[in-house]
Amino acid sequence: MTLRFRELEHTRLYAGLGVRLVDDYTQQAAIGWTRVWLDIDDGGAWRELAPDSVRRTTTSSGVIWFPWLERHRDARGRAAGKYRVRVAAELGTPAYLFDRDGIEVLVAPYDDGTPPAGTPPIVTIKLLPAAQYPFGTEVPVLHGAVKDVSGAPVPRALVRWTDPGLGPPVVTDEVLSDEDGEFSLPMRRAPRATPITINARRPPPPAGGTHGTAQVRLPDDLPKFLTIQIL
Repeated sequence: MTLRFRELEHTRLYAGLGVRLVDDYTQQAAIGWTRVWLDIDDGGAWRELAPDSVRRTTTSSGVIWFPWLERHRDARGRAAGKYRVRVAAELGTPAYLFDRDGIEVLVAPYDDGTPPAGTPPIVTIKLLPAAQYPFGTEVPVLHGAVKDVSGAPVPRALVRWTDPGLGPPVVTDEVLSDEDGEFSLPMRRAPRATPITINARRPPPPAGGTHGTAQVRLPDDLPKFLTIQIL
C-alpha cells in the first residue's frame, strides 16, 4: 500500500503514520480485539499520547492511520518527529516484545504549503500466536512453559521448532512465551515419529543462561505439558 501526499489529501488523510497488524499464523488481519498506543519522544523520554489528543482512523485495507502528525504552521528547518508504536492483542503477542517495548518510527514535518518529505510510513507489526490462540482442531499444538534454572517462568522467550529434514535447519512456527512463561506452539507440517528439537531463547539482555532445548516426537508428546529450561 503506497500513500503519497496527494492521495492522502484526496482522502482527507494528511501525512502521519499507519499501523498494519498482521496475524503471523494466517498472514491475514489480526483476529480478536487489538489496541494501538502511540508515544512521542518528549526530550529523550517517551510520553504516551492521550487518545483524545491524536486523531486515528482505519483505511479500507485495515491500516490504522494517525493523520496530522508533525503538522506545523511553518515546517522549515524542523527535524522529523520520533514516535513509538505499541500494541496489545487478545490472541496475539507482538513479535517486537522479544527485544524491545515498541517500534520506533520517524515522521516528517510539513505545513500547508509544503508536503512531508518522502512517503508517510506504514509500520507492519507481526502478531505471534498467544497461548490462548484458537488453532483449528486439525493443527497439532505443543503446550508448555519456559523456565530458568531456579524454576522461575521466563516471559517473552522466543520458542520455535526446527525441521529435522535433510539440509540446513529450517525454522518453522514460532511464538513468544507469556508473562507466566507459557506458550502454545503450532507444529504445522511436522514429521511424525521423528525427534524434533524445540528451541527457547531468553530475551536480551541475558540474565544467566540464554538458550534451552527439548526434544519431542509427534504425536506421542502432544498431550504432555513440555517444560524447557534455559541453561
